[in-house]
Amino acid sequence: MTDSPDPTAATESTESTDATSTTHSNPSEPPPDTTGTTGTEADEFGFVCVDLVKADSEDNDPFAGTATIFLTLELAPCLHDFYQTHPEYVDGPEGLAVLEEWRSRLCSESTAPGLVPCEVDHFETNMGEGVPTQFTVAYKVLDAAQIDGRTLLWGPAPLAELAGCEPKAKLTTPVGVQGFPENGGPLWSAQSWENPIGLVKSEANGCIKVHVTKQ
Repeated sequence: MTDSPDPTAATESTESTDATSTTHSNPSEPPPDTTGTTGTEADEFGFVCVDLVKADSEDNDPFAGTATIFLTLELAPCLHDFYQTHPEYVDGPEGLAVLEEWRSRLCSESTAPGLVPCEVDHFETNMGEGVPTQFTVAYKVLDAAQIDGRTLLWGPAPLAELAGCEPKAKLTTPVGVQGFPENGGPLWSAQSWENPIGLVKSEANGCIKVHVTKQ
């Protein structure tokens, strides 16, 4: 399967879709007792990289004061079908173990230099009948001055060998990338983006590039 990214950038915000079911992974909960984690030497899971840059229309740094970033991508058919046929990776111990492993890796992967200094706060999976499946990563930002021009890693998601197809995820709406201060509403969101469809892999190249503007 090969998707053809829309060459035009999205410019208008849309309301996010409420899903009929939501699962969360909370760091306060103990990790499951399982041996299903993937190792660094033979990974079955990877990430989609997203570059964040200040929009040309912004005179000042829109990232100033950012405490949390929410990054939501829509699963393409390959990933959607994988999770439909492998529910153990949605809400089973295997899936929770993978999330726990990648909680630290998403902000520290050596194959992805120039990452936003961060910690993963939690994950959310939104699935429902008749609506696209979405996966959200919420990041705690450790230094708001080091966001512009840097990269976030979205995931984890199965690599092609495990998925059995080309695993891709897509940024579909400006509110798919939002930054929040310590308290209150969003500070910024995506104004436009390039390469909206990201392939799940183990290296940070061919990233979705997001131009950010203040809300």
